[in-house]
Amino acid sequence: MSTQLQLTPAEERLAAQLPDGALLEALRSRGLPNRRVEEWKWSDLRAALKEARQPSAAYDYTAADDEPLLAALGGYEIVIANGAVRGPAGLPVSIRVQMKDAAPRLIPDAPLASLATSARTLDIGIEESLEAPLFIRHLSQGQGAHADRVKIHVAPGVKVTLIETHRLTGAPFANSLTDLVIGKGASVTRVILQPAADVAVSVETSMISIGEDAEFHQLTQAGGAAFSRHETHVDYAGTGKVRLDGLYRLNGTRHNDLTSHVTHGVPGAVTRQLVKGITDDRARGVFQGKFLVERDGQQTDAQMAHHALVLSGASTVYAKPELEIYADDVECAHGNTVGALDAEALFYLRQRGLDETAAQRLLIDAFSAEVLEEIENDKLRDALTGFFGEGGMS
Repeated sequence: MSTQLQLTPAEERLAAQLPDGALLEALRSRGLPNRRVEEWKWSDLRAALKEARQPSAAYDYTAADDEPLLAALGGYEIVIANGAVRGPAGLPVSIRVQMKDAAPRLIPDAPLASLATSARTLDIGIEESLEAPLFIRHLSQGQGAHADRVKIHVAPGVKVTLIETHRLTGAPFANSLTDLVIGKGASVTRVILQPAADVAVSVETSMISIGEDAEFHQLTQAGGAAFSRHETHVDYAGTGKVRLDGLYRLNGTRHNDLTSHVTHGVPGAVTRQLVKGITDDRARGVFQGKFLVERDGQQTDAQMAHHALVLSGASTVYAKPELEIYADDVECAHGNTVGALDAEALFYLRQRGLDETAAQRLLIDAFSAEVLEEIENDKLRDALTGFFGEGGMS
């Protein structure tokens, strides 16, 4: 029998919403993720979320909640506000949408995703290639707690761009789960944007299945929150190609955690990962990346890199790049650096008339450009560059 833990008020409130079963038992025996768990040692959600929260009230939507990137790029929109789906309307017939009942279950090594299975599922099927992006907008406000779950099926051979935004107002606890199933030969570009939020708690988990000969490129841009974590799990169903990039920029006392786990269980898969971060003031950034190459993952080609700039002596970056390999014919590598702005480059720019702020901004933009340049669509890349450089993340 599992040992029962003394639950916090927040955990008691979450437990009261769950039916009897393995998920409830796991919460009662382990509590919310905390620093005693290796994967959460730098991101203690239990400590960040002690007080009980009521379920979030209905979202009070205003014109200020319109998405500027949607106006700039055009496209289709699905809005999830405080966990409830609004609409959707105006979607082409090639995008099929339906709601499915909640099916609470325990997902191994994904405790927050497991809790999100208690929410109803927005099931999206994309049957044909889309010229314009599909926006899935997560809006959260208030002081309560809510979860949402989205499942996206991309049909074989389809090419699509998904842009997912997580905008937080006030101090909500928002928990999102996205299941993305990419069909054979399909090509998906996915952008996740989380603007800065000072007092909110936000966790988001993605479970990605890569079909045979499929291509997937994900870029996460995060401004952090009182506590935020973006967790991505990738599994290859057949040989495919994955880019899994990230960019975080933190100041104040914000915390952001980018954690990923890629399993290579088939031959010949190719993975590239580049994550860069900038921290200032007393902010804290976390990067955890793991490539698991199983015995059947022969001819895997996987490279991971994380680089961070620490602008203040009081800010912190924790990084853990990790390779676990059981196949003998692979090419795998990882790299990690944490440092300050180049003093000589800064001096050079100051000598040419730039003030301290402008010189730092120029060097930071150059540092981040390597991640943004991987976006092939010029219009999308320009919009993301503006989001990064014009305060969208701060």
